[in-house]
Amino acid sequence: MAIDYISNLKRAADLCDELERLVLKYLFKDGQANDSTTPNYPWTAVYRTAFTPILACVQLCVMLKLAVWRPYEKDVLEAASSLQIPRDIPKFEDFRRNLNFVRIAFRTAEKEILNFCSAFDDEEKMRINEAIHNHFEDCSYSCVAMSVSAVESRLFKLMCLASPESKQELEEKTFGQLITEYVENKGEYENVVPEKHEHLLRLCNTYRIFSVHPKKQKIKPTIASSILNFSIDFLTDQDTKPEIVKAQLITSGEDK
Repeated sequence: MAIDYISNLKRAADLCDELERLVLKYLFKDGQANDSTTPNYPWTAVYRTAFTPILACVQLCVMLKLAVWRPYEKDVLEAASSLQIPRDIPKFEDFRRNLNFVRIAFRTAEKEILNFCSAFDDEEKMRINEAIHNHFEDCSYSCVAMSVSAVESRLFKLMCLASPESKQELEEKTFGQLITEYVENKGEYENVVPEKHEHLLRLCNTYRIFSVHPKKQKIKPTIASSILNFSIDFLTDQDTKPEIVKAQLITSGEDK
């Protein structure tokens, strides 16, 4: 099962707190910060287990291009790199300084992080988590397949909001058929998807075909990364959130 990157990101600063407590409790003599019983503690299993999710959160924030991270992204990456593989036998004050820099970065980006994490329902979250995992593991074909399946899930929900009586018929359609149905029948679906995303939907469908069918077209990591980011952009757009679309449909119906 893929790591729950989204849940980890939501509590990334807390993960930093937990790592600091763990280091003091298990890897320094009597909890004293100036006397390590394990000078090579960054290579111990207990440290790696606690630090790996934090590193993944840093990498995810970089991938998401969070606005508040951009001015000091390089410094965050350097701090995380020092926590991962110290250049010298690490002192606790160096560990704490680097960890605190990363922790503050997570807290500074808290609003953006929460907006991202709250964008998905359980089904979408599972698929985007797996897509992120595949992206980090350089599994480009499966990254595209899972990214697009999350978009398909959202598109289906939005179309059902606009046309509940068509749900059974829509369930039987492929992603490509859903897109065609939406584009060709905009009046029926009340434009539940912003027009700016129509090209994205077509692009996702094209690369979905390449990813799950034996075609000659190769999917490079850069393409997979683009499709993942496009999918996240679609899913996190306020105008594609089902609760907002539902409210707009109700308002539109009352105005008629």
